Amino acid sequence: MSAVGGAGGGRTAVADVDASAPVGTVVPAELDGLPVTVVRHEGGWVVVDDECTHAACPFGADGEVFDGHVLACNCHGSEFDLRTGEVLLGPAERALTVRALAVVEGRLVVAGDGPADRP
Repeated sequence: MSAVGGAGGGRTAVADVDASAPVGTVVPAELDGLPVTVVRHEGGWVVVDDECTHAACPFGADGEVFDGHVLACNCHGSEFDLRTGEVLLGPAERALTVRALAVVEGRLVVAGDGPADRP
């Protein structure tokens, strides 16, 4: 996707998604040419790599969100906290990298370089 924002303040757009989509919405997308998964949880929108840290199974549109903030992998059942990336249930042992997204000009864009902002 393209950059959005003013001169020098452009950010990478990740997805064109209805910003009012319900909690639990999971959308496959690309970021810097790599597959990612965009997820709406109770605290807002985040982006994670499109593979579980256990066996690299893709989340794609098949990732499931429950309890408002838990992403489950449909391959082997690993569960991750979308607010922090922390593994809540194995077999995965390594956390997900979670980046916050913001809505800018009607598009979801990477909000920063660090972990997701806490609501």
